[in-house]
Amino acid sequence: MAEATRATMGNGWRIAGWGVLFALLCLPAIAMRFTGEVDWTASDFVFAAVLLSALGIGAEIAVRVGRNAPHCAGIAIGALGSFLTVWINAAVGMLGSENEATNLAFIALVGIAVAASFTVWFRPGPMRLIAAALAVWQFGVGIAAGVWTMPGHAVEWGVLAFFAAIWSASAACFHVAWKRERT
Repeated sequence: MAEATRATMGNGWRIAGWGVLFALLCLPAIAMRFTGEVDWTASDFVFAAVLLSALGIGAEIAVRVGRNAPHCAGIAIGALGSFLTVWINAAVGMLGSENEATNLAFIALVGIAVAASFTVWFRPGPMRLIAAALAVWQFGVGIAAGVWTMPGHAVEWGVLAFFAAIWSASAACFHVAWKRERT
């Protein structure tokens, strides 16, 4: 009986994780009561709820699908990188402003990576290649922006390097997990 109750309610970490995401979603509503500088619309809250839910689902997938600690870490880091990519591009944009069409390329890369991840069902071997490709393509989009889509505009190489580091860390975790499976 106790096992069934625990299985349906989830463990404390799971509840805490979803609670933190809910609390983050509530922060702008609380801030709006005290300052006029925070002015979110209903669509802002819906967008944030969808994005935070996607992050939570990424953590759930990491825990449920991960075969070992590096595999779980690779999925979790990838979920966090995906979340940050979409959030930052929607808020201020990685290159230029959030209205720059070039920033859609970063979101498209995340969408392609998510689709590919589900296609290979998060197996470490293919996932290390997907994450490594994302690291490389961070700079690919930066180069394309500097040459074709935004010539004369300063490319924020530090931001691109930060995200390439996130994807590289995810790829490294998947590589370790893949090597463990092969031995």
